[in-house]
Amino acid sequence: MSLHKRSCAFCGSKNNLSREHIFPGGIIRKFEVDMLSYNDKSDTAFKSDLVVKDVCAICNNETLSEIDSNFVKLFEENMLYPLQPGNSVEFSFDYNDLLKALLKISFNSARASSDGFKAVTALRRYVPYIMGRINEPPNVLLRLLIVTSSKRFNSETSTFEGMMKAELLRSCKVNYNGSHNSNFIIRLVALNSFWFYLLIPLKSVSRSKFNSFLESYIKYNHLSGVAIDNSTNFVSIPKEMTTYMHPQLFEGMKRQRA
Repeated sequence: MSLHKRSCAFCGSKNNLSREHIFPGGIIRKFEVDMLSYNDKSDTAFKSDLVVKDVCAICNNETLSEIDSNFVKLFEENMLYPLQPGNSVEFSFDYNDLLKALLKISFNSARASSDGFKAVTALRRYVPYIMGRINEPPNVLLRLLIVTSSKRFNSETSTFEGMMKAELLRSCKVNYNGSHNSNFIIRLVALNSFWFYLLIPLKSVSRSKFNSFLESYIKYNHLSGVAIDNSTNFVSIPKEMTTYMHPQLFEGMKRQRA
C-alpha cells in the first residue's frame, strides 16, 4: 500500500519538498539570545528553531524568499533590539509586505503546532494573497502592541533584580473567550518589542460584527495596541500607548487548541 505523499502547502506540488523555518533565517541569525522554541503538542521548550517540511523548493526559494527578505530588512530597521521603558516608536512599513510576512509565519506556525484544523484552514485561505496571486488585502485586522523591557522586582526582598528584556520570537494562538469568539481566531507574531496581533474571521462577517468583536477583544485583554491597515505606511506610538514585559502577557499562550 502506497503512503500518502505530502504536497506543498503553498502551491500543491509534491516534488522537491524542503524545510522552511517558521521565522525567516535572517531574523533567527540576528537574534542575540539562544533560540528557545515551545512545542505546544508536548508542552515543552527546546533550544532550536521550529521548521515545517511541506514547502517545495521553488516556493521556498522564490516568492517566500522575497517575502522573507523584505521582512528581515524591516526587522533590522525597527525590531532588532528590545525597547526600553519610556521609549516611543515611529514605524514605517509597506502594508502588503508586512501582512504577507505575518500571515506566512502564522500559517507555518499553525501547521507545526497543535492549533488544529480550524486555524490551519482559516489561514490557508490567504495563500493566494501571500503568493501574490491576489492583490487585494484580505479581511484581517492587524494591531501592533509595543512591549518594552521592565525591571525585575523581588517581592520577598523588595529589591530590583535587573531587567526583564523584551527578547522574544513567538508565533502562536491567543486564547480569547469573549464576544463572537466562535467567529474569529487571534494569532500573535511577537518579535522582541513588536507584538503583532492578527484578528482573523473564520467566515464572512459584517463590518458591524467585526467592530463589535474588536471592541470586546480590546476590553477582554486590556491590550489595545494601535491599528495597522492599508490606508497608511506609518504609525507613531507614544510611550503612553506602550506596555511592559510582565507574566500576564504570556497567559493563554500554552496548550490552547483552536
